[in-house]
Amino acid sequence: MGINLTPMRFAYKQKLFLYLFLIFALFTLGVIIFERTREIKFKTDALREKLDAYTEIIHTHLSENGLENIDNLIKLLPDNIRVTLICKNGNVSYDNTISQLSSLENHFKRPEVVDAKKNGNGMNIRVSHSNNIKYLYYAKKINNDYIRVALPYNIQTQKFLKTDNLFLYFIVALFLAMILLIHLVTESFGKSVKLFRDHKYRQEITGNIAHELRTPVTSIRGYLETVLEKNLDAEKEQYFIKQAFNQTVVLSELIRDMSLITKIEEAPNSFQLSSVNINDLFKALKKDLHVSLEEKGIAMEWDIPENLIIYGNQNLLYSIFRNLTDNVICYAGENVHIQILGFYDKHFCHFSFSDNGIGISDEKHLDRLFERFYRIGEGRTRESGGSGLGLSIVKNAVLFHKGTIRARNKENGGLEFLFSLKKELNSV
Repeated sequence: MGINLTPMRFAYKQKLFLYLFLIFALFTLGVIIFERTREIKFKTDALREKLDAYTEIIHTHLSENGLENIDNLIKLLPDNIRVTLICKNGNVSYDNTISQLSSLENHFKRPEVVDAKKNGNGMNIRVSHSNNIKYLYYAKKINNDYIRVALPYNIQTQKFLKTDNLFLYFIVALFLAMILLIHLVTESFGKSVKLFRDHKYRQEITGNIAHELRTPVTSIRGYLETVLEKNLDAEKEQYFIKQAFNQTVVLSELIRDMSLITKIEEAPNSFQLSSVNINDLFKALKKDLHVSLEEKGIAMEWDIPENLIIYGNQNLLYSIFRNLTDNVICYAGENVHIQILGFYDKHFCHFSFSDNGIGISDEKHLDRLFERFYRIGEGRTRESGGSGLGLSIVKNAVLFHKGTIRARNKENGGLEFLFSLKKELNSV
């Protein structure tokens, strides 16, 4: 059994904050990478220039004096510096750290020598093959020979090449300040959008309610006016009175459902919480709808753990499955099969409520099924009865239980609702 969970939906201000955060984070990261790369290059070039100056000093001495007194010259250079003279064939002719030159390998394939042969100079950091000390090497091609100087890659050298973190601290501080500013801006902007949206939204809801109330009220008035003003026989009079009564039922259902949605949205703390056995709830639901299910030839089955308990509101939990079942009875057709699957993890119970009925032909309707008074086809709600608020109640009841819900068409026909409900509303 595979039940897909609905991804968490973000509020508008959360989306705006996330977008701005990502944009500024990428910009900041780019600035840091650029600056640190530039600083490393600057320090590397500075060190290269310093090492190049040493090779020039050595070259000048060799041009004038050969190898005579070169050890005295090297004493004037930084401590621990290593000086190597490499012939054009790669053999070492001098190394101030190695006494037995015959023990040295041919240096023609050393990375810094290879680069010097190609580019005139080359630099490399690696462990020496001859004494196992890690060096920063710099080799320079002079005529057909090579002068190589090297400094131990120790803390002092690493510190010189290390980037200055002051700029990084400044950027991080600026980034945090900007995130705080973005948060304040999006919070303020989000509130403005919410106020604006709620005000259109309220106008739309008010218009929808007025429209939905007008239909049954107009019908009731018309039926009763006919009874009062026309001289009808007893059978016709009874018919019109019955029709008026049916419209009062529709009106009372509409008022009841609107009151329930308003209560969920505006006074959620007024709902009492208790431990609800979901299997017992399904049994009661099937018993209550027994006649309607039999009339349509609808079979209803569930497969959930026997001990599935939710600490929530009994009436709202019942309304979730009652309205989903009513939706099948009204719209799925006859001789269909309802299947409810469920499982739970540490904090949530997850459900799949599906049928093999006619489903919804156009996928664009799926995301709007939970809107108040939304109709796939004009007049659909009125023709089949009900207030048109059933699935809106389902969504609000699911949200009350800290869950999410979505609808999708099944591959083999029918409609499936996937939703989750928190096991205990008073838990973290």
